[in-house]
Amino acid sequence: MSNKITKKYFKYSSDNKNLEKNINQVLLETNFKIEKEIFRGVIYDQNKVGSIIYKGKWKNKTAILKIQFLKIEIDEVEIIKKFNGLKKFRNIRAPRLFDYKKWNAKSGYGYLITEYIDAPQIYNAPLATDKQIKTFVNFYKNYKEKISDKPFLRIAPDKNIYNLTERRVNHWLKIAQAKKTLDNQDKIYSDKFLALAKKYSPKIKMQFMHGHLMSRDIYQINNEKFVLMSNLFWSYRPEYYDAAFNLWAGIKSIRDLKIKSQQVIEYTQKWCNEYKKLDFIKKDYDFEKKFNIMILERCIGALLVDIDNQDYENKPALHKKHLKTIFRKLFDYYF
Repeated sequence: MSNKITKKYFKYSSDNKNLEKNINQVLLETNFKIEKEIFRGVIYDQNKVGSIIYKGKWKNKTAILKIQFLKIEIDEVEIIKKFNGLKKFRNIRAPRLFDYKKWNAKSGYGYLITEYIDAPQIYNAPLATDKQIKTFVNFYKNYKEKISDKPFLRIAPDKNIYNLTERRVNHWLKIAQAKKTLDNQDKIYSDKFLALAKKYSPKIKMQFMHGHLMSRDIYQINNEKFVLMSNLFWSYRPEYYDAAFNLWAGIKSIRDLKIKSQQVIEYTQKWCNEYKKLDFIKKDYDFEKKFNIMILERCIGALLVDIDNQDYENKPALHKKHLKTIFRKLFDYYF
């Protein structure tokens, strides 16, 4: 069983007083000195805080503290240990562990303290330059070539990709309905997507991969060495899910209202064309069709839940409308 975060939406909520109590307890246990909060993982609602990540000092060195409040199926500590134990991943690794405590029901939290990576992200969202696209695709080649048919986690893949896809989409629909943000047009898009997915899913394989492969979670030490964050998401996903995930993450972070839908479509095509230069993708005559379906799946996720449940510094209604237009046009193009 892999870690499933968003599926816990209806069953999980966090209490601010309890969070503060647990944070203080972790700081007491570890003697970690917080400098600033750098990430807060919520499940579509501010009262569903699954984790918080801080930068600070631990034993007189700069470090990262992640406190895990949400119970997950596979502890991230175990995943990092197994990942960093693989000799074949010498140039791609997780951050080094300094200290940790696994999640347990009695305390209601777990934590891990890791090295601070003083390096840039592989590129800054939302949109990569042509040179940065080439760098990412070269990284993607290295990363994919080192993933064997024997994953370092003992988890079973879903045998029916369509059933998996249908469950994900229906879950997003339920969240949108519960939050009263579901648009009829997006419901039509989700129905169209599921019909297409049902037709083509038998041709798609499940592959073991890093399920959160985006620029924010990839730090570039040099031209050949990279450090991966968000390692609790390693799991089986449909082919090229990881190739499309990165594009979705960048596009949904667009805050420049001058960026038009056609620019984004052309941008995704640049990525597709660069991916197609890789030898293992050249051998897959169905790559473009599979890649398109993964882009469509990401469009549906954005339209149903992501756009309505992310932060905007100002004019949220305007930015939501802008992003909805972009993802609908993107869906129309790839459909």
